[in-house]
Amino acid sequence: MFEPLLPLTTDTDLVDMATELIGRAVRRQTWLLVLDDDQRLSPVVLPIDGLPADPDPDHVATLGARLGELVRTVPGGAAVVLVWERPGSADVRMQEADWIAGLAATDAPIRAQLLASDDGVHLVDPAFAALIAR
Repeated sequence: MFEPLLPLTTDTDLVDMATELIGRAVRRQTWLLVLDDDQRLSPVVLPIDGLPADPDPDHVATLGARLGELVRTVPGGAAVVLVWERPGSADVRMQEADWIAGLAATDAPIRAQLLASDDGVHLVDPAFAALIAR
């Protein structure tokens, strides 16, 4: 069970936190969750609608830069966790893989990327996503 005052030091902690906050997918959107220097969830939890399903390199670079700016504006901000929410199975789709692998290749301070689907919340390995990405 997720405890907001405790550090999220493991991937299991992150999945538990996202499961409690977001749960199963309702619609296509992306969540940005900012962690502080102690790996605790900050009050900054942002849902984003309207990201292109098929990102080009400029979309990925722009979001990566914005993630860095976001973390720098949050007091004590250290990293971001992205949760890619969308209905359907937990299989990583090409469009998500493009985002996940692309962002992992930027300098963005990303702690982890997760997928929230009909099957719950799962950690996505960027190296695996890179295998699927175009």
